[in-house]
Amino acid sequence: MTKPAEDLAQDFHPDQNIEAEIRGQAAHELSDDPDAVEIPEELRQCGAVIDKAIGYLVEQNLPTELIASALLGGSLGVLARTTDAETMVRMLQTAIDSIRTGELLCADAFSDGE
Repeated sequence: MTKPAEDLAQDFHPDQNIEAEIRGQAAHELSDDPDAVEIPEELRQCGAVIDKAIGYLVEQNLPTELIASALLGGSLGVLARTTDAETMVRMLQTAIDSIRTGELLCADAFSDGE
């Protein structure tokens, strides 16, 4: 049985202190050790599924911009159904800040000619 949206929103409300702690730990971690920042098991599982889906879509020769757009749209849809606007804005601002600081930029991202 599916939970009502209100229950899901209440269940999925990231604790700001935990979020800040994880962000701070990641920002200050300079190690190349992938285990240096602890990632919750549920997040690892979600990430693995998404990585497989992305790999499949890339193998189908779909444009990466469309893949990214679909994933972002789907993510925003999940958030819109399960959390409040303030939490969504905070999460998006964290992503924007990561882009601006260079955390999400890959030096060889376009080495394959894209």
